[in-house]
Formats: sequence, C-alpha cells, structure tokens
Amino acid sequence: MAMLLFVVSMTALTSCSKSEKPIVGKWECIAASYTEDGETHSFTELNGMIWEFKANGTVIGIMPEDLDNGNDLSVTYVIIGDQLTMSYIDEDGDPEMEIYTIKELTSSKLVLEEVDGETTVTIEFKKI
Repeated sequence: MAMLLFVVSMTALTSCSKSEKPIVGKWECIAASYTEDGETHSFTELNGMIWEFKANGTVIGIMPEDLDNGNDLSVTYVIIGDQLTMSYIDEDGDPEMEIYTIKELTSSKLVLEEVDGETTVTIEFKKI
C-alpha cells in the first residue's frame, strides 16, 4: 500500500551515488503484487506505470492515466548495495522515504520489493 501512496505523491529532488548506472533509463511496470497475511494480490492499476531513472539521481514517475497529460512526478534516489532509497515530499509538505530491495536488475528487467510491516509489495519492470 505504501508503494501506491509513493507513486501518487512523489515530488522532490536530491543526489545519487555512482552505483545507479545499470538502473538509468526508462522502465515500464509489467506486474505488481502485494502479499498480506499469506495471500498475494495483484496491483494491476500499476501496470503501464513508467519510472525513468536519470544519472543525476532523480527518477520521474508517470502513472498510465497521466501518460498523455504531462502530469509526471519526480523524486530522488540513491542505491547502496541492493537497497534503492527514494525520497520525496508528500502532499502535506512532509519528507517521505521508500526503501526497496533490488531483487533483480539486468539490462532488461528490474524487480523491486518493499516490506512494510506484514505487507510485501513486489514490482516488476521491463526496460523500454
């Protein structure tokens, strides 16, 4: 659930480290799910979401319904080891942070996992 809130409310910028280079580029969500109380559910509303990771430490997020209207959202990111940390300012002006474990990163596939209490969110992207 935190992932959905992140995507809807991301808006700030900061810095990056040199380890992000393999992630730089445009990625399209092809599958998303969350597991809660041992049951896995699809997050089909995230399919088609695009994240564009830039070398300057920013990532632009575009939801499928916003592809044609230019309503994109920008946050900052840093990668340390297998942890992707994204920072942004929420709708109330408060700083927020999402931390994902990079489960897989190749030239064509990115799989992220976020654990929030007893809920695990998994997002799979293909490079476009």
